Amino acid sequence: MNTTACLLFSSPDQPGIIARISHFFHERNLNIISLEQHSDEGHFFVRVEWEDTKNWKEENNFCQDFSSLSKKFKGRFRVHFFSKKQTLGLFVSQEAHVLLEILSKWELLEFPNLHIPFLISNFKESQPFADRHNIPFFYIPTQKNSQEHEIEQLKVIQKFQPDFIGLARYMKILSKHFIESAGCPIVNIHHSFLPSFVGAKPYEMAHQKGVKLIGATSHFVIPELDQGPIIEQDVTRIRSGYSLEKLKQMGGDTEKKVFSHALKKALEHKIILFQDRTIIFE
Repeated sequence: MNTTACLLFSSPDQPGIIARISHFFHERNLNIISLEQHSDEGHFFVRVEWEDTKNWKEENNFCQDFSSLSKKFKGRFRVHFFSKKQTLGLFVSQEAHVLLEILSKWELLEFPNLHIPFLISNFKESQPFADRHNIPFFYIPTQKNSQEHEIEQLKVIQKFQPDFIGLARYMKILSKHFIESAGCPIVNIHHSFLPSFVGAKPYEMAHQKGVKLIGATSHFVIPELDQGPIIEQDVTRIRSGYSLEKLKQMGGDTEKKVFSHALKKALEHKIILFQDRTIIFE
């Protein structure tokens, strides 16, 4: 099967960028199979995907080759070769619906060339899901008055060094130290009631207030709670007469869809961070 590689590039917007990038690949007799570009507030963004014919043995070799062109436009870039396996560490608490969605899509090869090296949970109930997929499971209960649990979590992360971490409804706040020490992007999912319905029972409060739309938001995790750059969002319309159980079921379905789409964008390297937001490629 043919493999591909992709380049994510950003720079101040100026004439000639696409021409020079296209010429770079043409000189090396490489076939570009997709190219998407955006301009925003005087800045230029492009994602190029091409057929990987092994011109470069490693990503570092490409970076050395491309760096002079990038400097010419005062740009920033990163590259990924999809022949390289990616790793995703997962966290979960009691609600397993988002976790099961990701494991199902992984099993069906909808996340190609992905390895899940561990599952961390503060509840033992999730272990059967990990065992079913031969994923190492780490039960690390939350310590209310200390950060001992984060120390144990970081030991697991340091051992496996995942490319990404997914919080599949992990219901504990991560400290600034944890986020900065993890060493990889962290993707989270939550309902979109915030900040209107905060606390442990948002669906109950939303049902009581008679909300007409519920939704979910997936974002990168930063030290400021639920303020990270947004990757994916969706909403579902609520009709009069829906029970609380129906509300929760529809909200859970939206969360599953949004989180899987966000992870897919991350794993396909279709995201550029710009200031406090994301530039998303299709």
